[in-house]
Amino acid sequence: KIIFTVTPIFSIPPRGAAAVETWIYQVAKRLSIPSAIACIKNAGYPEYNKINDNCDIHYIGFSKVYKRLFQKWTRLDPLPYSQRVLNIRDKVTTQEDSVIVIHNSMKLYRQIRERNPNAKLVMHMHNAFEPELPDNDAKIIVPSQFLKAFYEERLPAAAVSIVPNGFCAETYKRNPQNNLRQQLNIAEDATVLLYAGRISPDKGILLLLQAFKQLRTLRSNIKLVVVGDPYASRKGEKAEYQKKVLDAAKEIGTDCIMAGGQSPDQMHNFYHMADLVIVPSQVEEAFCMVAVEAMAAGKAVLASKKGGISEFVLDGITGYHLAEPMSSDSIINDINRALADKERYQIAEKAKSLVFSKYSWENVAQRFEEQMKNWFDK
Repeated sequence: KIIFTVTPIFSIPPRGAAAVETWIYQVAKRLSIPSAIACIKNAGYPEYNKINDNCDIHYIGFSKVYKRLFQKWTRLDPLPYSQRVLNIRDKVTTQEDSVIVIHNSMKLYRQIRERNPNAKLVMHMHNAFEPELPDNDAKIIVPSQFLKAFYEERLPAAAVSIVPNGFCAETYKRNPQNNLRQQLNIAEDATVLLYAGRISPDKGILLLLQAFKQLRTLRSNIKLVVVGDPYASRKGEKAEYQKKVLDAAKEIGTDCIMAGGQSPDQMHNFYHMADLVIVPSQVEEAFCMVAVEAMAAGKAVLASKKGGISEFVLDGITGYHLAEPMSSDSIINDINRALADKERYQIAEKAKSLVFSKYSWENVAQRFEEQMKNWFDK
């Protein structure tokens, strides 16, 4: 039996954008191997949730008094989250017949290993963090070749395998229900550029806004739609950056539409509305769900070639690459190049075929299951 767990922040299924928790939920419920999810119990969630005959969710709750007494005042937690995960494992199966898959938290991996030295553990990393694991020969799952190379370099004795992130094929097969262009006051014949993601320096949105400010003087009837919460950070550098983004958008005026944060189940409507989806990342990306989802919607993607993005956004084949070093002028040139390409629709269709064949949740669950059997069915 597979036991999935993750840091105690978001409950599963998540009610907002929580990529790791979404991965766990979407994959666990599709496995033929029996699975259980152990996660934090936030307000509004039950004690227990049966998803199907093969998958259930066990919620770990801490009362306010418990948290105040043992986690805040004394720091002597007699029954920490890591032990409660193990207790759930022992309730539903045995140590011998189980594998605990810990998502994106080396600290939680260490805590579980300390409490259960013989447990079968898998570390599933969604980001590039300097490894601090007690097991040099750890079994690690990552979403991309980029991240595989990152961990293999730092943990040469580890077994590192790729299981990608995914999207809901059924959602992206459906036609959008609402006319977003009309709602956002965008003309049907306008060219729409879309940015979706965090409003933070590593995502490059400010540079894109600066480029768009110039671009709209060169092209008529063009709009930039920005999906992302510009108020996510209340203080510090990110809050200052968000203010700069809001100021830049205000300066552009009605040609730049700040659509705010959107729930994951609304995103396909935004992708369907776009003519070109732009991913101007300034750092190495472990994967890039925005690019995959845009491709699933049949839209051309213009993306940074940093990290895992370039493994599926192939320049001139399944999308377009932003030139490096990135500048306002280079972004303008790249946008014009992509929009002028007569092969753009064929490229977008090729990209759609690629992601449907490799990155649907059904394919991801199958890849994960094969990897578990490869490691543990011996």
